Amino acid sequence: MTPDGWQVLTALPHTAAVLLRGALHAEGITAELDRDALSTVYGLDVGAFATRILVPDVQAQRAQQVVSTLDAPA
Repeated sequence: MTPDGWQVLTALPHTAAVLLRGALHAEGITAELDRDALSTVYGLDVGAFATRILVPDVQAQRAQQVVSTLDAPA
């Protein structure tokens, strides 16, 4: 369940989610990670057990722009 005022930007394996959160923070965007407890205990890190990256609703559009620039080919 996503807290009020926040939305899921994407879901990634935990290490990739941590790196993306850092890139978002570097751009001045607030981002939090949300990970299911079972994924931590059992080492599940894909699909429904991937780490969700949450951003405030008011920063979601800017966060999507940052993600799209990171996905762009060099």
